[in-house]
Amino acid sequence: MKMKTIIIAAMALMAVSCVYPFEAETVDGSGSLVVEGDILIGEVSKVAIGLTYPVGGAPETVAHGTVWIEDDAGGKYYSDKWYDVNQKTMYEIDTRDADPSRQYRLHVDAVGVKGGHDYESSWQSVTPAPEIDSLSYLKDPERSRFNITLSMHSKKGSFFKWTYIEDWEYHVDYHATYIYHPPERGWWGVNGYGTIEELVPPDNIYYCYGHEESSEILTFSTEKQTDDRFVDLEFRPINRDDLKLSYLYRIKVSLEPLSRDAYYFWENMKTNSDSSGDLFTPNPSETVGNIRCVEDPDVFVLGYINVAQRATKTLVLRQQEHLFFKRKETFADAELISSTMWKDYYELNYLPYTWYIPNDVSQTYWLPAKCVDCMKRGDSAKDISRNKPDDWPPKEQ
Repeated sequence: MKMKTIIIAAMALMAVSCVYPFEAETVDGSGSLVVEGDILIGEVSKVAIGLTYPVGGAPETVAHGTVWIEDDAGGKYYSDKWYDVNQKTMYEIDTRDADPSRQYRLHVDAVGVKGGHDYESSWQSVTPAPEIDSLSYLKDPERSRFNITLSMHSKKGSFFKWTYIEDWEYHVDYHATYIYHPPERGWWGVNGYGTIEELVPPDNIYYCYGHEESSEILTFSTEKQTDDRFVDLEFRPINRDDLKLSYLYRIKVSLEPLSRDAYYFWENMKTNSDSSGDLFTPNPSETVGNIRCVEDPDVFVLGYINVAQRATKTLVLRQQEHLFFKRKETFADAELISSTMWKDYYELNYLPYTWYIPNDVSQTYWLPAKCVDCMKRGDSAKDISRNKPDDWPPKEQ
């Protein structure tokens, strides 16, 4: 029976690798190879290997195989780092010094796949990087938001895919000077009311840093235009009350040129993964990639390996310069709490803020935790940390 592959998950981007790890369910059969990634000259290429699985089932973890990139002069680039991510194996291959004048293809020795087949992508030349002319923004006052925009041009190529990474710094409303430790619980029950101690730098619950990567498939074409250029392509709307804008926001965009076949592969994948569309139209199993089984060309494999150089550009927005952020919450009023009530208020998701009498913690002001601890204010669905990124821009330009 002909196998139908149903792409059911939104394609969430991992790192800056142009890897879109989708989950592939099959109506009939399982264990077919899914290859995700691109050969990116001038950077570290990342390729993820996974398997299809039956409808209603769970994906299997692929046993570690061998993945390498070959050029048309006989050069080989082997993966020297791999790790498991969501039942897939991610391979990193250093192609930073690869020659852009050569052709390349990917090899996969898939020992964890039924039959242990070998797979390879088609030979491709390197498509040179386009030029990102600017990253900017357009205000949309009617919707109380603004849109990040991209302007670009290309001397070679009319098809493109882009990804972005967002990082932001934010802080809470109140700079706490104390931290609470709840009482210990033992076989005898709870002992006491807990303790409060001074919060001494570099201990920090005031500043936090968020991180998020684009999850949708972002493609566009300039084929029908008079030249391969795009001005103010709006791709990232942000509401003015979004916490990302409250202090310092950074977005890094990577723009990758695609071959015509790669572009239409991703357009088909985008259609198949659109929750508002019909997953069977067009039939995803008829989405032709450029990876084949060496021993048996009729073996089904899903994926497309593009070979290109990417362009990147970064935009940094500071609230003190642009005044984008529009607060939607009011400031909370602090409550004066005696030591006998510490544990009760802690369980109500409150935390201490500051003293009532200097050096006397028997009575302290408390606030809702989201007002004094940045980890409590951030969106738990996103990657939030107290640790500042190593490459974080200065607070002032």
